[in-house]
Amino acid sequence: MKLNDLIEALAAEVELAQPRMSGQLDQLAALGADDPSFYDLVGDYTEQTQRMGEAAEMAGFPGLQSVCGHVLENSLALASSEGDERNTLIAFLREWPPLIAFYLRNLSDPSAAAGLLDYLAHAPYPMDPDESLKVMHQLGGMPLQVSLPGGGDEPLRPVLAAPDDVALAIPEGADPKLLEGFVQEAPDQARYLVGLATQLSRGEGDASDIAAAKRTVHTLKGSGAIIGLRGLASLGHHFEDILEHFEGHGGKVAAGAADTLLDAAYCLEQMVGFVCGNEEYPTQAQGVLQAVLDLANQIDRGEDIEHALSRADASSPASAEAAAAASAPAPHAVTSGATAAPEAALRVGVGRIEELFRVAGEISVHGASMEVRIKSLADRARELMEQNLRVQRRLFELETAVDVRALTMMRTRTQRTADAGFDPLEMDQYSELHSTSHALMEEAADARAMSQRLVEDLAQLGGAHTQQQRLGKDLQHLVLGTRMTAASTLESRLQRTVRATCQSTGKQASLEMRGGDTQIDSDILAQLAEPLLHILRNAVDHGLERPELRIGAGKPMAGRIELTFARQGQQVVLTCRDDGAGLDLARVRRKAVERGLIDANAELDDEQTARLILLAGFSTRDSVSEISGRGVGLDVVREWASSMNGSVRIRTVHGQGCTIELRFAASLSTQHSLIVEVHGQRLALPSLQVEQAVARGIGEFAQQGTECVFRHGKRTLPAVRLADLAGIPSSGAPAPLSDCDAVIVNIENKARAVAVDRLVDSRELLVKSPGPYARHVRGVAGLSVLGDGSVAVNLDLGGLFASGGARSMEVRASAAAQTEQSSQRRVLVVDDSLTVRNSVVQLLRDSGFDAQSARDGMDAVEKLGTVHPDLVLTDLEMPNMNGIELTTHIRGRADMGGLPVIMITSRSQDKHRRLAEQAGVSAYLTKPYSDSDLLRTIREALPA
Repeated sequence: MKLNDLIEALAAEVELAQPRMSGQLDQLAALGADDPSFYDLVGDYTEQTQRMGEAAEMAGFPGLQSVCGHVLENSLALASSEGDERNTLIAFLREWPPLIAFYLRNLSDPSAAAGLLDYLAHAPYPMDPDESLKVMHQLGGMPLQVSLPGGGDEPLRPVLAAPDDVALAIPEGADPKLLEGFVQEAPDQARYLVGLATQLSRGEGDASDIAAAKRTVHTLKGSGAIIGLRGLASLGHHFEDILEHFEGHGGKVAAGAADTLLDAAYCLEQMVGFVCGNEEYPTQAQGVLQAVLDLANQIDRGEDIEHALSRADASSPASAEAAAAASAPAPHAVTSGATAAPEAALRVGVGRIEELFRVAGEISVHGASMEVRIKSLADRARELMEQNLRVQRRLFELETAVDVRALTMMRTRTQRTADAGFDPLEMDQYSELHSTSHALMEEAADARAMSQRLVEDLAQLGGAHTQQQRLGKDLQHLVLGTRMTAASTLESRLQRTVRATCQSTGKQASLEMRGGDTQIDSDILAQLAEPLLHILRNAVDHGLERPELRIGAGKPMAGRIELTFARQGQQVVLTCRDDGAGLDLARVRRKAVERGLIDANAELDDEQTARLILLAGFSTRDSVSEISGRGVGLDVVREWASSMNGSVRIRTVHGQGCTIELRFAASLSTQHSLIVEVHGQRLALPSLQVEQAVARGIGEFAQQGTECVFRHGKRTLPAVRLADLAGIPSSGAPAPLSDCDAVIVNIENKARAVAVDRLVDSRELLVKSPGPYARHVRGVAGLSVLGDGSVAVNLDLGGLFASGGARSMEVRASAAAQTEQSSQRRVLVVDDSLTVRNSVVQLLRDSGFDAQSARDGMDAVEKLGTVHPDLVLTDLEMPNMNGIELTTHIRGRADMGGLPVIMITSRSQDKHRRLAEQAGVSAYLTKPYSDSDLLRTIREALPA
């Protein structure tokens, strides 16, 4: 029996049995448990339910079988139920037959499966959440088991990939809860799959890795199908079939399939990222699906696929030679061990996390306040002890005075004592003054003992508070950890960037990423992506030599780029190292002089010369391409590091490569700061920019010509008052510099000294935004509440020095950059599909073009009145005005008759091509196409 016929038979059987089963439920509702026929009816009902489950099992539909099994569990509970419980069970059991029949007749409708799942979730005895998730994936994968629409043929694998097969539009009726679960779990699953595919492509995996990859793909496929993401479900389905084949044939991936599987894993990850809103649409998806279909069809036909890939293949000279011969070898990340499966996740709202973060911050502030109060109490206790000592001395003086007075009085009483028969030395004589002074001495001793106990109690309270502070910091770090993300989440995007740059430049490179488990604030990591893309593109385009030059220099044909993340205290150290030719410092200096970025007679050492490549408007290229030559590049890195209060350092060795080191804070929420005081105002300086705090008397401020300097040890540094730098007014004459403390700061690898009135403390502060009213205040990075309740202003030292005229070279560079920016190539993208427009525009902008878009030909004509592009990319079939009409309009205009026009369409017939040529199209590109094909066509069409 054909599969569609079997499904139709199942649906018909359910519909046929529904009236009878409904009648049985009516009878059960009317009968009591003591009626002999009650249990017979329960037995008949459960037997029919069990038979439907067995039919689903025989048909190979495990999801449907699980549904019937759970219904069976609830129906068996009828035998022991009474009253309201029985009525609830009967009401529940009435609904499942029509739901299953609707699902079987509407397999392609995600709402049908969602209705079944919602039904099971509200059962009197609900399904376990883990089991429910499993059933969701099984039901979602069931539509892929049946044939394509066409009349009940056996399910045949398609030969050609169509654009609709990789569509990722979310249906309007998608269940929000399912979509929320997908966004929560799918990214980790996709990253896990990429890690497994990377291991398998290197021949390092075994049967267990293939099985794990297959399970992960199955989960992603089922999730995509149940939501209605056809592209994810389609690619996942064929991907799973290929993995199942290799699992059953020795657990090794064939060498010819390794790259295809890795590309498919990358594409699935990018699809997930697109649905989650973190990535652009994967324009290569149709091409990847076509490669997967070709491989799957080869397997279906029983054709021989190349030998299995093993560790020996990955390390053998033959395989190395084959890899070197590839035009763009797939880069791989270096991992420290087996790929770890994604951890279980708990869904917590962002609002709840922010509230936890607020409470943890308040605990930190109040803890600091309590610390100040305990210190104040300790000071008071110490003063009390000192006061007690002074009272004790006074009492000793009083006692001495009393004794002296008593001796003078003794003479008058001597005769009287002698008359009584006693010598004066044989009996002490005390007056009322003696008694009072002795009592006062005893009270003072008691007060001193009480003060000592108070000091001891305060010491114990201080110890308890220290423990409480430690626990508070642990809580704060745990809460902050919820905002942290592993650096490895950027790996796939970085790998794709290196691969695309290699294809554009004709070079070969592999990217190795180390320290991917380094935790970085999610906001910082999101902002870090763009600077990293610029660094990697620069490493490939400027750093690495062409293959023939590398071979001549005795290097491997493929270059190597190593990206390392590491934590040092509160900061992250990111190092990008390549094994290319290094910087040509003489050429860098010459180009900087030619572009007016530095004076011809400027004296710069090697490190300062290397830093010239960070200036806006700098480029060593004589010609402009989408990769370089526009003066837009590493200045983005410098500006980002400056905004993060971080630093950039460049080291280069001629012929051995270049290293770029970024240092920045791991979190923007807290930062370790040095607290200083200026004119009564507390200011916080980020420790990342502080080299050393120098107390007064150790160094010396002096006047050297017209400049103020600070001499410390063998160093003489330019100096400035922090009050003058920050613009803090003084109520009187400023304190002499000899009475000031000094702070040595390092801004963009240049050391300076700032004079402050007082060094206060060094601690980790919770930084809060100054709010919308202070967003334009110069040099303010945030505000922090100190323990005594005062507010410290967190300063942006880089911004203060820059705005103070300390970077005139960068100011000239900014002006030069505006001139260079004007030469950036502009492309107008015309397409009626929003997805296509956005994806192509994103590709062009990532590749360095200034891309604009229009929704159809009429919109493009209007934009051509204000936008003057260097090239037009247009679709053929569009409403209002199609691509042929738009090209004819462009060719008829005198001001842009020679404008290159590239037509991108799915129409590959000769008559369409001839029509386009007659209209004046410069190049005709048919879908599917790769990113490299499109960029190459654009380069060829643009005038030199």
